[in-house]
Amino acid sequence: MARHSLDRWLLVNYAGYPYAPNSLMPDNGLANLAGALLADGREVEILDYGTVDILRRLADPALHPRLVAAWRRLRPPQPSLWARVQQGAALLALRRCESQRTRWQARVVAEIAGEVVERVRARGIQAVGFKLWNGDGIEGSATIADALRRACPGVRLFAGGPQVDMFADLVPEVYPAFDACVYGDGEETIVALAAEGDHPAAWAALPNLVYRDGGAVRTTPACHVADLNSLPMPAYAPDIYPAMRGSNKIKIIVVDESRGCRNQCAFCIHPVKSDRHLRVKSVPRLLAELDLFGRDPGVHTFRFAGSCTPYALLNDFAAAVLQSGRRVAYASFAHVRDSAEADFARLQRSGCEALFFGIESGSQRVLDRMRKGTTVAGIADTLQRARAAGLFTVGSLIVPAPGDDAASQAETLALLAAAPPDALTLQAPIVTPRTDWYEHPERYGIHFPDREAYRRQGLLWKAKLLLPPTLWADVAVHIDGRSNREIRRATQAFSRRLAALGLPTGISDDLCLMSRRTGQDPVAFRDEAIQAFFTGDADGVAALVERVNAAV
Repeated sequence: MARHSLDRWLLVNYAGYPYAPNSLMPDNGLANLAGALLADGREVEILDYGTVDILRRLADPALHPRLVAAWRRLRPPQPSLWARVQQGAALLALRRCESQRTRWQARVVAEIAGEVVERVRARGIQAVGFKLWNGDGIEGSATIADALRRACPGVRLFAGGPQVDMFADLVPEVYPAFDACVYGDGEETIVALAAEGDHPAAWAALPNLVYRDGGAVRTTPACHVADLNSLPMPAYAPDIYPAMRGSNKIKIIVVDESRGCRNQCAFCIHPVKSDRHLRVKSVPRLLAELDLFGRDPGVHTFRFAGSCTPYALLNDFAAAVLQSGRRVAYASFAHVRDSAEADFARLQRSGCEALFFGIESGSQRVLDRMRKGTTVAGIADTLQRARAAGLFTVGSLIVPAPGDDAASQAETLALLAAAPPDALTLQAPIVTPRTDWYEHPERYGIHFPDREAYRRQGLLWKAKLLLPPTLWADVAVHIDGRSNREIRRATQAFSRRLAALGLPTGISDDLCLMSRRTGQDPVAFRDEAIQAFFTGDADGVAALVERVNAAV
């Protein structure tokens, strides 16, 4: 009788070189999938390459002194003509370093692929699931999958993650080593694949799948987990998740307290990916998860994962934590809309240290065009109230957004001067497939010379993280008549204006959690981390991780 069930699984997370501290945090998505498989009676192991060890392997030691020298030239204490000359020389050096880095890491990925093949053979693995990230992540994962396909043709290979959510049918077309890809919520789908994954004729009846059927690519209907409380507990125990041993990971857990987003921001894929129907876990379930994390792996610091966490849940959770006497530290996404409901003081007393707000712009015209559903006055009031309660506030900006001009950017700076957050994240606009910016570009001054070519380019596009964004590969999209490269230059110019106002950028809410665990100022922690990751200082990164983990 033919085998249909897949009982022994390996879940792989390879995202390339970890360029930031949050690259070393445990992967909640794979922990959720592992928990679902375990509850279904399957065997599973998580192989997570977002670790200090992989940074050490991927960092070419011959490049370290050259990167340190380039770093010093790129960050002079005061700008001058000589400093600009030095920076130009540093950029030339970095171009050569980038080529050498690419060759070194390709060799390491080939070694990793061989190691995964041996692991699959030794453990009798029947199915491997990959989480696909952009750039080096998807390319490296495909290299591993290709090696498995050649060496272990009977093993089923599946993929999910951000790249599948955005590019869906392109993934199995461009990367045929994957038997099928999963988009959206994966827990119920992976359990279904465990039962029928070795029987492709049954895949058409399974939810959230994209797969090749002969010469065609098929997509099955989306199905979202209706009751998050019904999900099994995520699996972080070291026997399932070996990277959790020691200090290979920064042990701040991401907790899935909610899914779905009621907002309709034109640039965001969350309402499409996770549905516009908001689903939340109950407070007792969240407390049970905290108790589990406190026992194994012994962690009391976390951040909420949801992009639209309702204040009613945050308030009730905070009240329950205070009543129970639990000592925790956490951060969360927050939002301006409905912030009148927020009890920021209660959140702060319960252990909430940082909130991340999607500001995006200080121009009402630009906000309305983004379909943010917020007001400039509301943003200012929310930030001021949150800061007054003692919360570290982080605001995101998209500059220059479609429709942004000198006047609207001046309005953004005026808002930030009047109601400054503690820190900011700044990014250029990214036209992501399946968002309204992508589906209706004419509404936003967005133009694709060839939209399908842009989508294919986006699937394969890689950031050259040793180089400044203005030197990254261009993509075929224009916003308000400006090329992608011109847009990135405008973003960098705006970052200099923020610096002139004394507003730090590149600090997220999770980085705030890390810095506070070490007793370090977030700006100083950011600078130490950026230098260590950028220069491939594996010992420096390891020391930083040890300091954080000693406190969490």
